[in-house]
Amino acid sequence: MALYSSDFSRVFSNLLERYHVSCYQIEEYSHLNQSYLSRLRSGQMANPSAETVVKIGIAIAHCNKDITLLEIESLFDACGRSLQKR
Repeated sequence: MALYSSDFSRVFSNLLERYHVSCYQIEEYSHLNQSYLSRLRSGQMANPSAETVVKIGIAIAHCNKDITLLEIESLFDACGRSLQKR
C-alpha cells in the first residue's frame, strides 16, 4: 500500500460523510467510475492523480456548496500533492 493511501481514503470518506455526498453523486458530476471512487474511499486504490483529485473536489463542491477550499486542499495534502505553488 502506498504512503498516502490511508490518509486519502480517510480524508475522502470524512468529506463525503460530512457533506452528505455519495460516490454515485461524484460519479454523476465528474464522470469518474463509481467503483473506482469506492476503492479510493476504502483505501483499496491509492494516490489518485491530481486531475482525479480536482474532479472529486469540484464534484463535492457542486453537490454541497458549504465545503471550503481548505477542505478540498486537504484531499491534495492527503495524497502528497498541493494546490499551492511550491
